[in-house]
Amino acid sequence: MTQTRQKPKGGRGKGGFDFIRNGIDDYPLPTRLVYNFVAFVLWLFSSIVWPTRFEGLDELVDHVRERGTVIVMNHTSMVEPVVFIVGLWRRHVRVRPIYKVEFEKIGPAKWLFRRMGGIPVDRGSADLKALKAARDALGRGECVLIYPEGTRIKNDDQPIEVHGGFAMIAQMGKSDVTPTAVVGAADPYKTRPTRRRKPRIRCGRPISFTELDGMSRKEKLAEMERVAMERVYALRDELRHDYPGLW
Repeated sequence: MTQTRQKPKGGRGKGGFDFIRNGIDDYPLPTRLVYNFVAFVLWLFSSIVWPTRFEGLDELVDHVRERGTVIVMNHTSMVEPVVFIVGLWRRHVRVRPIYKVEFEKIGPAKWLFRRMGGIPVDRGSADLKALKAARDALGRGECVLIYPEGTRIKNDDQPIEVHGGFAMIAQMGKSDVTPTAVVGAADPYKTRPTRRRKPRIRCGRPISFTELDGMSRKEKLAEMERVAMERVYALRDELRHDYPGLW
């Protein structure tokens, strides 16, 4: 990455180090050691249990050399965030996943998610703290990973409600949006021990706001979210066609 490093914010004050506002590379050394150890273990485990084929990942890595991007993806299981984040970790790209604030009520989850770069968001309000944290992450060259569906979609009959907001994060961070899709993932408890899942993840072409010129700011945000999710589902359908039997 070629970004200028920012001074850590917050420091070790009364509430301790602020993992949300600071960049992953600015975490205290013990935390960075934990981060890399956990990422390595997850990469090793997922390589054996969920060997994933990535398409377009190298192009994505090249694209974010100068500035981060907002990555939006369909959500089918708890597997795809793990394999995707560690896949980029191996290529020295830091990913900040957005997760719902309800996980903050679970002590161990809160401790781990924050130290792995997660940014909690309250979907029921205009969460300015999360918006600013994501904006700053993009400026540092970190990627922000968002699942607009908000929950795992396990079959085509399940209603889908797309949650907005990712276009605003991209606009605030002077960034773009990269649609990405996954098929073939499944939650661990649904996978037979004798059967390995082989997810497929395809990264699409980043979408820039300059492609949406001639509209008001509000219209651009709405159009970005519409176009990005349209491309996510197009990529997903392409993967289903290319790999029959994977959902």
